[in-house]
Amino acid sequence: MKKKLKITNQSPSEIFSQHAKKFLPFKEELLTLYSDYPNKQKIVTLLDYWIFNILALKETYGEDGLISFCDSDFNNAQRFSFLYETSNQEIGFPLHQGEGKKIIFFTLKFFIKMLFIPGARLKWFGAKILNKISIYFIQSIPANVNYYIQDEVFQIIDKILSENISLGEIKKVKMKLPKVFYSNIAKLPYKSQILVDGSCASFLEFSGIEKLFLLDNTLKIKGFQHGGGYDIFKIDYFADYEKRLSDEFYGWGFSKHNIHQPKFQKLKTIKSDEKRILWIEDSFLPTFYFTSMPYHYYQSINVSTKFYIYTELKKELLNYSSLYHPRSKSSLYEGLREDYYLISGSDASEKLIRQSDILIFDNAGATLLHFAIENNIIFYLVISRGDFTRFTCKHREFFNLLRKYGFGLYNDEDSNLVTSVLKIMETNNYYTPLEMVSFYKQNFFDCKP
Repeated sequence: MKKKLKITNQSPSEIFSQHAKKFLPFKEELLTLYSDYPNKQKIVTLLDYWIFNILALKETYGEDGLISFCDSDFNNAQRFSFLYETSNQEIGFPLHQGEGKKIIFFTLKFFIKMLFIPGARLKWFGAKILNKISIYFIQSIPANVNYYIQDEVFQIIDKILSENISLGEIKKVKMKLPKVFYSNIAKLPYKSQILVDGSCASFLEFSGIEKLFLLDNTLKIKGFQHGGGYDIFKIDYFADYEKRLSDEFYGWGFSKHNIHQPKFQKLKTIKSDEKRILWIEDSFLPTFYFTSMPYHYYQSINVSTKFYIYTELKKELLNYSSLYHPRSKSSLYEGLREDYYLISGSDASEKLIRQSDILIFDNAGATLLHFAIENNIIFYLVISRGDFTRFTCKHREFFNLLRKYGFGLYNDEDSNLVTSVLKIMETNNYYTPLEMVSFYKQNFFDCKP
């Protein structure tokens, strides 16, 4: 049987602090080692993240999980964790590094001044072309081994991991180390700064995009939120690493700096008198996420919230359809699902939802919350009281506003959800309260970089 971390008596902040205490003493040594690399800070931050993932794998899955990762085709520990815990998760597939031809690098290196990586805001047709060119160029960046740096990094890894990991495991880990950490600088014929737009999560995939850090040019990276859940919880180590790799970071409404989300378009208004209740399910999260996104994980595995929603809907025998995550279906909803409208799994959720629908979320980080806000769709957010204590100040303000008008609920409030839903269903021409409209406009629509 595969071992999994028992989180009951674990503190995610202590796990991360243990890693930080081990890594921090070697940070200056690493910066000196990469002193000739213009993007040395980003390389060291990326190595920090990679070693944290190695320790997290050992903490979560033990020796079996760590060795399995090292022997796998996966470069990304998060993706590996899906397949390790359940082979039925479509999200658990490895992203292989693209290998570009040398001629592409030697041709494009004279022209590259700006690059679009995955998650970039491609507002104009030319940007989409530049995005494709950028990927070809990045894939073609040579990663030639620097044996001196490789040996030095290996020695540092030995020292960092020796207390927690056996010599045999460390040998496997060093063989797994991404090449970006011991490759020579890739020189361009000019020294000017290169602008980079996109999601810094793409660097954390270790699919080859990180080779950008090898360029002999300073990168100025404008990082963007690429899905829901940013800056809603006080602790989110994954997002913290993204921000550290960004020179500027823009969220969708809850971050320090925000910009209007580009993912969802306005729905075409279709007149419909039918008000359907759609329960938007949370995705399955492997135990590994407890170490990097602990508060998201706590919320994801909270069965009490899910059972509360089910019980509330059953009190009045309300019909509903459950819209599960298309690539990461959670088993925690088994026995609670219904599909009265026969739409579940037939298409992407945003293509199934109408403006007249009533949505129920048990995940504060759901990307589809932004779809609902964008299209002025009625939605409920149900959480635990523990979730609220873990929210950031901005997200507490958001939830309290929902709560003021009956759309934010705790999972111990008997009959409150069903009473509010029935009220909306019985109200013709319901309008979103002006205070909520104003909050949405200020935080999600009028925000500018």
